[in-house]
Amino acid sequence: GLFVMALIHELLHADKIDVDYLVRYTNAPWLVIQAPGAADHGLFARDAEGNPLAFDQTTKTLVNAKGADIAPAIVGQFRLADGRAAVPSFQLLAERYMDARYSPDAVAETTGVPAAQIRRLAAELARVAFEETIELDVQWTDWAGRTHDKMIGRPVAMHAMRGVSAHSNGFHTCRAIHVLQVLLGSV
Repeated sequence: GLFVMALIHELLHADKIDVDYLVRYTNAPWLVIQAPGAADHGLFARDAEGNPLAFDQTTKTLVNAKGADIAPAIVGQFRLADGRAAVPSFQLLAERYMDARYSPDAVAETTGVPAAQIRRLAAELARVAFEETIELDVQWTDWAGRTHDKMIGRPVAMHAMRGVSAHSNGFHTCRAIHVLQVLLGSV
């Protein structure tokens, strides 16, 4: 798990992530309430109808995060209607994994994988995911009703099954693997 977290660390620092995928298909832009001590600290900010909120960069307003035609921010601090602060969930994830404790140098001894090899593997994942993209000329419609003229695939795959998940830290290892896949847009 720590090895995978170091890969995530490197990809985030190199800005080698699929932002379009994160914005369209994950809760990365959903705003998380930042109000230490409040009962809803760390929960998603929602509108009066219960929809999650995002900050639309085009209109510079808080909007329903499930809107199909928004340009949501995935980093930044924004004010809710009640004056409290909120940040996109992606920002919290990035802050966690960009921490120096997940750097290749910090994890090399514990993982048994040299820092240079971790950096090389992270760069290789990024190169394959973003420079060897597979495009299929197949029209499809996404969850929001948007029609796309092609399917884009990232030829990077990971698999976590009983071997990984059976260990005491297996859940967190599997979670890290899936976070890595989401950041690459390869789910």
